[in-house]
Amino acid sequence: MKDYIPFDWKNIENKSIWLQPCEESWYYAEKWRREGRKSILDLGCGLGRHSVLFAKYGFKVTAMDISNDALDFLKDYMKKQEVDIACRRGDMENMPFADNAFDCIFAMHSAGHADTAGMHKIMREIKRVLKPGGEVFMTLCSKETWTYAESGLPKVDENTVIKTDGPEQGVPHFFVDRADIESLFADFEIVKVRHIDDCFSEGRWKNQKHYFIEAVIRKECTEPDYSDIIGRLVNCKIDRPLGGTHPRLPHIVYPVNYGYIEGIFAGDGAEQDIYLLGIDEPVEEYSGRVIAVYHRLNDNEDKWIVVPDGYEITEEEILKQISFQERFFDGKLYM
Repeated sequence: MKDYIPFDWKNIENKSIWLQPCEESWYYAEKWRREGRKSILDLGCGLGRHSVLFAKYGFKVTAMDISNDALDFLKDYMKKQEVDIACRRGDMENMPFADNAFDCIFAMHSAGHADTAGMHKIMREIKRVLKPGGEVFMTLCSKETWTYAESGLPKVDENTVIKTDGPEQGVPHFFVDRADIESLFADFEIVKVRHIDDCFSEGRWKNQKHYFIEAVIRKECTEPDYSDIIGRLVNCKIDRPLGGTHPRLPHIVYPVNYGYIEGIFAGDGAEQDIYLLGIDEPVEEYSGRVIAVYHRLNDNEDKWIVVPDGYEITEEEILKQISFQERFFDGKLYM
């Protein structure tokens, strides 16, 4: 995780101006809904102005930011707006999501908070988490803008300027020209690029240019392979038994036994979580067979489904029994 926060949200007094969705978000909400796209990652979501808009349009929205202050605000704000949004803290250079997780990525004035090496990592992550045929809308600072061309601010490489004051003090900003865009988006089909000059705002003239980029990823469709997991006999430790409550969210009561497998580690670095189904009483330990895996897309861990050996259960029933918790995530069941 980065050792700086790209924007000091905690000390922004007038947050109302940061709650107004930009013009482009309305356009892409309409466009992506018309195209039948379902899931959106709001990358560098800030206070969540675009996340809330997309959620109101009916999308399954994941909002990611590196700032806990921003995410804490959004968690409260989305309740007031009566929408459901999956809020995740993460670094754009190493996103906490599965491969092929999202139909769309929206990154308004957020993805370029990196130096050149970091920007290439961000692009690799965007390519990884987009579904085949997925689309990204991204803005990047133009090398023609005053900040890059004339300000005299320190540069750490050919593309990167460091801000020295204000809420973005110490934060790198990545600047591009046409050649840089073509290089960064080499694995995409670029749909359109606009070079926008916000030349007058807040009562004064400026030289503030950005590239507005829309592109579709080119990659083959792949599915995770769980053939070495499904069918295993495993010994499960149950730390959240049927009828128990979530350790941090006491309003969540477990309708099934939930636990982990010692010595097997999931994508989040913790021991592998399991749902134990087909047992109607709380237990502390149980040996059963893995019959399915719930693959979380907007997270970095899977959940194994364990039942008594020989027990039969349908996909529909599994999804129903684990929905008390998995309804907060976007995922797919593999059997």
